[in-house]
Amino acid sequence: MSEDVISLSRSLVDDAWNHPDKWEANLASAQAMLSKVLVESPDNVLALTCLGAVLSDQGKHEEAASALKRAIELGSTDRNTFFNLGVATMNFGSRAKAMSAFRGAEGLQASPLSWTAYFDAQAH
Repeated sequence: MSEDVISLSRSLVDDAWNHPDKWEANLASAQAMLSKVLVESPDNVLALTCLGAVLSDQGKHEEAASALKRAIELGSTDRNTFFNLGVATMNFGSRAKAMSAFRGAEGLQASPLSWTAYFDAQAH
């Protein structure tokens, strides 16, 4: 069940990238769906990773970092968890902490069900 919700959330995010007029509504829907999964299963590492990407894409970087840190505390080995933490931290925290998170992603495999938050390395 949660994998279906995560897949649907990813579809909404992908659609938002292709249709900017749907950006806010699609990301809000994805956030709501992922948050519901976490109410039912608060230790769902995949849902936390995906929620972190959505929150970061919404500019809610501190909230994103909180979700992603929780996923790491729960044992995430998903490359996207660490990469997304780097993205979120780069946008509100110290560069050193962001680089540490990016380094944590090295050598890890990304889950085929998760995705990365938007990051423009040239903007930082």
